Amino acid sequence: MSLFKSVPLIRRRRTGGGYVRGRRKPGEPVDTAFLGTWQPAGGRTLELLPAGKRSREVFKCFTDTLDFTPADAHGDAEADSVVWQGREYEVTTAARWDNGLIPHWELLCTRPKEGES
Repeated sequence: MSLFKSVPLIRRRRTGGGYVRGRRKPGEPVDTAFLGTWQPAGGRTLELLPAGKRSREVFKCFTDTLDFTPADAHGDAEADSVVWQGREYEVTTAARWDNGLIPHWELLCTRPKEGES
């Protein structure tokens, strides 16, 4: 799929969450292993992020397996995470490319600040 070496990654999707007394309660994590390329984002990609996320660790991930739910600007849907080397990164954007040559997902993953989930 790529010129870069694929590495083992984990998609963490939370299921069954909801609201308790008006506060969002996260669901239980369900981990699924997959292979993908993992590389630091830079340049133009970082410029497209909101200012508050540019100073965080940001990576691009390319994979041809699974599906992904990105962060929702309105907070209605809980974003998937990708776990790499024991660290969890929120899927900020997820784009499905199906151009007939090499169908794949292109993800932008951001490391949350301490205390964020």
